[in-house]
Amino acid sequence: MDQQIAFRPAKLLITVVGKYSGALAVEASKRGGARGGTKAVGRGMAKYFAGDDKAGDEISEALIFTLMYEEADSVVQEVLRAGLEDPENMKGMALVIDAAALLRPGQKHGVKNAEGAPERAGSKGMGMGTTLITCIITRGYADELMKAARQAGARGGTILGARGTGTEDDVKFFGISLAPEKEILLIVASDDETLPAILEAVGSLPIFSEPGGGIVYTTPVEEFFILGS
Repeated sequence: MDQQIAFRPAKLLITVVGKYSGALAVEASKRGGARGGTKAVGRGMAKYFAGDDKAGDEISEALIFTLMYEEADSVVQEVLRAGLEDPENMKGMALVIDAAALLRPGQKHGVKNAEGAPERAGSKGMGMGTTLITCIITRGYADELMKAARQAGARGGTILGARGTGTEDDVKFFGISLAPEKEILLIVASDDETLPAILEAVGSLPIFSEPGGGIVYTTPVEEFFILGS
């Protein structure tokens, strides 16, 4: 008998804080009812955190990916509360996307940005009309992409190290060169003139004209928060 795969409505919370504050974010999410999460460490620009024009400063960041179901509201509220109670150590940002939308058939671009999302205590920078730009490219090019994005209006971004899973069969089938070492660049942008400008600037770089050089995709953000302010 064939088993049926059931998809549950879910939200994905991405919390970005300083490298050594990841445990605080995890603890806050668990107080809100989260079952767990996945932590990654990357390097990012201080502009997200400092709120100024320090374009060249880099810091180590912890990214916490938390899948949420019915407990989504309480999880987000606890993360926001942690940012208010310990602003020095919980400085960063958090964003919520509709994880289930990535699995629904017949939707080319996921879901539209949420309207009328509840105002949360301590929130700043609610993300109506906000998009997460994800760039997956050959290692060594993320800084070049970030520079182009900044010139187009991006406030900052986070770079993660990654490894591709391509095989020799992929090379033969797709006719691409195999570059296993990758980087993932995450940028949050407003859906105004900034988003098209960033996508055009990034997409025009030579790396994307090379077979297997990289991909860029966007995901609508339902809610966006600045933490620790």
